[in-house]
Amino acid sequence: MNDQIILKTVPENVELKPIILVNAKKIVLFRAKELDLANNKTYVRSLLFMVGNELITTNYPDTKLLFAEIKLFEKGNKQNSFTTLEKYDGSINLKLKLTKGHIYITKAEALTISEIYNESKYGVSLQRLLESELKFSPELLTQLLYKSGFLNKIGR
Repeated sequence: MNDQIILKTVPENVELKPIILVNAKKIVLFRAKELDLANNKTYVRSLLFMVGNELITTNYPDTKLLFAEIKLFEKGNKQNSFTTLEKYDGSINLKLKLTKGHIYITKAEALTISEIYNESKYGVSLQRLLESELKFSPELLTQLLYKSGFLNKIGR
């Protein structure tokens, strides 16, 4: 297994881009993209899942696991890491566990989240992500989110 180096600074050719999954519930996927201008290629280097101001996943394996739980929706169980099934307002919903509280995801939202997640990987190579994912320190990630202005927008 490759040792992961936690970044203290972001390489100039890497940018963090938000992908809105469910705007009303402030659910966002952040994709760290590396632009290789010399070879005219784009690589995904990290995928992070965030709700409001809370970062839910900090690495690709956890992000992929979370999206598998969302995709499987009604086949979830008590062993799920990020979600549970719960009856809410007369229907079955997926309850996303947060540090403080929770948020419910409907079937339609789960389908949308799953589809957008899959679409977010179109046209880019995952090779570098799988071989050596970029790991951001919590401080650096917070700094990037504030610098981009996105953390201020979504936190409202």
